[in-house]
Amino acid sequence: ATARAMIKDHFGASAITAPGGGPRDDIARASEIYADDAMLEFPQGRERIRGKANIIAMRSAYPARLSFEMHRTIGCEDLWVNEYTIRYDEKPVNVVGIMEFREGKVFRERIYFGETWEPPAWRAHWAEPMEEPEASEAPA
Repeated sequence: ATARAMIKDHFGASAITAPGGGPRDDIARASEIYADDAMLEFPQGRERIRGKANIIAMRSAYPARLSFEMHRTIGCEDLWVNEYTIRYDEKPVNVVGIMEFREGKVFRERIYFGETWEPPAWRAHWAEPMEEPEASEAPA
């Protein structure tokens, strides 16, 4: 319950609407979830940002307007998975983030991004349309 509450507060404080779009997020509050030696990893871009101070600096300098729509948070103990949509200047991108906790703080977060695509016609008879995921908090 503690980790789930921390994650909810993290994303609640992370809604960036600046520059030029209104109030900026509370980066300091959103960053309380991280250990001082945390690592933020973007495997698809082969990037790693080391240290809470660098995570805060990078997020403070972010050039696009962002908004977050949480779909699901699931996990237990020290491993939690978040499914959400980020809108970069209103363009939606599907995201899965994996948070690993140590001593009550995130020490590693890996974020995977995926853009939507049109499904191929060859598999249509096995598939059904999927609407945007409903926001929910699945039980741990």
